[in-house]
Amino acid sequence: MNCHEFQNRIIDLLDGRNFTDEERRHLEQCPTCAAEFRAAAAALDAVTPRSTPRASDNLRDRILTAAASAGHPRRNRIYRLFGTMAAAAAIFAGVLLLSVRTPALAARKHFGSAVAAMNDLKTLRIGLLIRTAPHENFAYTDPSLPPIPCTVTAEYGGTTRWRIEKAGRIALCDGESVRTWLPEFGEGWRRKAEGYRPEEEFALLLDLQRLLLAEQAQAFRTKGAQYEITEDAATVRLTVAMPARGDFSQSDYLLNSSIAESNTLREYRFDKESGRLLDLCISAVLPDGGRSVLLESTGIAYDEPIDRAIWEVPEGIEWIDLAEPVSGAQLADMTAEEAAARILRAMGPWDKRLLDEALRYYGTGVREQLEAHYGGLAIISAGKALRSGEYPGVFIPCEILLADGRTEKLMLALRNDNPEKCWLVDGGL
Repeated sequence: MNCHEFQNRIIDLLDGRNFTDEERRHLEQCPTCAAEFRAAAAALDAVTPRSTPRASDNLRDRILTAAASAGHPRRNRIYRLFGTMAAAAAIFAGVLLLSVRTPALAARKHFGSAVAAMNDLKTLRIGLLIRTAPHENFAYTDPSLPPIPCTVTAEYGGTTRWRIEKAGRIALCDGESVRTWLPEFGEGWRRKAEGYRPEEEFALLLDLQRLLLAEQAQAFRTKGAQYEITEDAATVRLTVAMPARGDFSQSDYLLNSSIAESNTLREYRFDKESGRLLDLCISAVLPDGGRSVLLESTGIAYDEPIDRAIWEVPEGIEWIDLAEPVSGAQLADMTAEEAAARILRAMGPWDKRLLDEALRYYGTGVREQLEAHYGGLAIISAGKALRSGEYPGVFIPCEILLADGRTEKLMLALRNDNPEKCWLVDGGL
């Protein structure tokens, strides 16, 4: 078990689920995850504060001033395919409903009725505008891109189902499996929902009390998070400043490539009587102090009929099963730099045996396009591995000479968080 998997299970463990032997061993052997677990447990103890917190009068000015010095926006051009479905569900739990570092007392005061409302909810449909690219994962944002529509649909009952859709990419959970596909390319990825992060993240949306506890735990260990709460006769508005999450000490490549990895100002408006979310707007705070709206709602509908056709899985999709073990071990037991060099060298003669393993996250059609573009390349340079943001792998800066004489610079994304510890290409091409 790696740290990413354990940290995704912390809320379940605090919620009373017994530890597995694997989880207990990881907690005993990993100081980082042990600290995360202690912080979350301490946050639960602090759910009922002794006094009502109050935001300072100059909060907004300090938000904009502090965030303006955070860094320069940079477009992330990678697909990060393996993380696609987890990132899609993060739109739900991390952004869509109450991704706000709300003090527990205010949460109880203003959202107590929301618990009952969510328990009785049958369907949910949310329209969004997101500054993203059509084929990129759902968490990906870029302040310089024009906004495009995205629709989130959920159906509650004995089996919870959800679907996220934008031009170029669709994600669907039927309660048993999660599938994400690119209609234009006729290929996609699938994995069982049980024990997989999208289901865990989505569970937080379904249980508002649990979600608030999760957010309280996150607030406990997030430095620089600030908020203010204002209200009128009918509504409550929360404004939250959240610093970019992740490690940018080696590279700022992923800074401003997602909502989580951006310095953001988040504004949420709720109905007092029902506790339901009315609208939301999340903006990136740019280095010059300006703001770019990354995500905003265009409409939220509760308990409206849903077209049954949206739950159908399309035919003719080449499915890549992410639960299948990596075939072979041609890229294990080596450094990321060695793996990158070996992969790029294999692209010259297009060594299909090695590249089918290295590019297993890409379907047949995309691999054929990559061969047409990169076949015959020569390596000019390949740098040291860098970490950036919350990405679990590394980035290798490379420069290559294409067969037609053009040069191209890449940030090759590699990860080896699979049981075989085999380095696989996760983006950058």
